[in-house]
Formats: sequence, structure tokens, C-alpha cells
Amino acid sequence: MASVGDNCVDRYLEEGIGFPGGSAVNAAVFAARLGVDSAYHGIVGSDAEGQGIVDALRAEGVDVSGVRVSDEQTSITDIRIDEDGNRVFTAYVPPMSHVVLGDAELEALAGHDWIHTGHSSRTLAQIPALSRLAPVMFDFSYTSVETASDVVDHLAIAAFSRETESEEACFALARDAVERGARIAVVTRGARGAIATDGRTNHTQAAAPVDVVDTTGAGDAFQTAFARAAFSGASIPDALEAATAFAATVCTYRGAFGHPTPLEEKEVLRDR
Repeated sequence: MASVGDNCVDRYLEEGIGFPGGSAVNAAVFAARLGVDSAYHGIVGSDAEGQGIVDALRAEGVDVSGVRVSDEQTSITDIRIDEDGNRVFTAYVPPMSHVVLGDAELEALAGHDWIHTGHSSRTLAQIPALSRLAPVMFDFSYTSVETASDVVDHLAIAAFSRETESEEACFALARDAVERGARIAVVTRGARGAIATDGRTNHTQAAAPVDVVDTTGAGDAFQTAFARAAFSGASIPDALEAATAFAATVCTYRGAFGHPTPLEEKEVLRDR
């Protein structure tokens, strides 16, 4: 698989540590951990944090030949962990630039089992081109179908996060995405589990029991495992079950996929 788009440093200021993260980076790493050949295409900052992201990707066996370095600071997401282990976003400093793929880069993406990208990667304009190269999973996260209304019909899997909404509302959201052209829509609901539909049948999946340490990256893990199963020919129920089990393992440690580094004072203060 290939993952296109965002990266950041997830900063746990209360603990004085940072972790590599970002939806696209997380997906590439989780695919590699699931035994899939994976590649990451994105822009990292020229600072130590950007190099740290590349080093972590390499250490996880992800192909980083599609990474570009820009003379800018790496994006930041500040995170606090509540008493139940749920991650709470407290601040976000977006990247200065975003990926615009040229012909050679698009050619390098051809033939992958699937391409992962999402709203935080700012790749909407490139979805039609990407969908001609491989099936696309798009992470809407907490945004609506309307945010990508012009390209939903190019998506193999539309993925959403809705931790507080009812099951009925989640199915309504998923059906809307499928009616607009997505082949499958899946909605993760945190401790409430997940739902999915292909427009013909609806499916629910309970969350796996686990002692939660940190939910950071669990949604990306779920999406990646679901895509791996679905694009390998698994049924939606089997894909939901596999995704739920894998996501549960990610909740048992700090950071999306580990690789902690201590935060220096300049890092903590740089966006203040």
C-alpha cells in the first residue's frame, strides 16, 4: 500500500515526550506491521522533528523514497491523555505546505493494493488521479461527506470517526457516502465499536476489551487493518473483526506507534 499526505509530532507536554504521527504516517507504519509492503509519500520539515519522522518510518520498514524535505517546521499536535486513556487534542499547528504529486510520483503509486489519504492531508484535488492508480481509502475523520462531495464516487472506502453519535446516525452517514458513490463506508465509534455498510447490508462490530493506555492512532490502525482485509477479499464482517482486534493492540501503549523522544524546551515553546 501507499500512504499519501500528513505527518506531525504528537507532543505530550505534561509528560515531556513526543511521538511521530499523522494519519498518513500512521497508516504506512501499521500496514508494515501487518506484513504489507508500504510506502509513505509526504513532505517533512527540515528540523530535527522531521528527520525523526523519517527515521521512525525507516525503522518500521516503510519505503521513504517518496518523502520530500521542505525548509519549514514540522507540524505539531498537542495531546493530553484523560483518566480513561482517551487522547484529547489540545492544540494543532498545521504544516506550511502540502503534497502535490507530479507525474513521476503518481507513476510510482501505480499498482499498489490501495492508497491511503485523508482530509488532513489536503489531497482532495488529487483523488481522481489517485483512484485511477489504485483503490483509495479516504479518512474523513470527524468531517462530513460534504467536505469531499466532488470525489466521493472515486473512493473504495470512506472512513469516518464518530465517537459520540448514535448507531442510527452513524449508519445514516455511512449510507450517504455509499449513495454518493463510495463502495464501502465504515465508521469507528471508539468504545462503542464500529459499523460499516456497502449499501446492501449493514454490519456492526463491538469494541474489543482492552486495558486502554492511549487511544492515539487507534482509528488509523483500524482503518489500515480494515483495508488490508477488505482488499484481500475478506467479507465486511471479517474485516471489521480484524480491524477491531488490531486497533485494540494500539491502545495498550503510548503514542500511535511508539518511538518516543524527549521534548526540549525550544520545541515546547516554539508555537507559543
